[in-house]
Amino acid sequence: MGTHPRDDDLQAVYEHLLTVTRRGSARSRRLSEPLSFVEHSLVRFVASRPGVRATDIAAAFALNRSTVSRQVNTLIELGLVAYATSGAEEPGRGRVLGLTEHGRAQLANSAAAQRAVLTERLNGWSDADVAAFAAMLARFNEGADEPTHGQGGFQASG
Repeated sequence: MGTHPRDDDLQAVYEHLLTVTRRGSARSRRLSEPLSFVEHSLVRFVASRPGVRATDIAAAFALNRSTVSRQVNTLIELGLVAYATSGAEEPGRGRVLGLTEHGRAQLANSAAAQRAVLTERLNGWSDADVAAFAAMLARFNEGADEPTHGQGGFQASG
């Protein structure tokens, strides 16, 4: 227990976020959903950012380039993403990634499965509670892409 109630509350938030992530990963493995948590995150990132490169992913997720390279290679092997063939690559910038048709279908299936679980978990919550939860999560995520090194923020590990 912390010396201040806020410390205890911050620890509780941290523990709850870990639980959400752990349950989501376990559920994906248990239910054989189309994509693992990591695959879903990366495929969604590629889908939402046309022209993205592996170096962009590494920067956004604060991961080592070699880690991202391995993950991207796995996504390519699974047929979820491919390198663009547009020839618009800039020298030294890496190749542009894009979703394949299979990747789009798998992302849609994975997102639908995740939304179904969320809908089930929030069953019985009032519309006002769901709206308040959504607003709090939006507030929590504002500025989440900005570095928090040395500022006591939580960092994703890769």
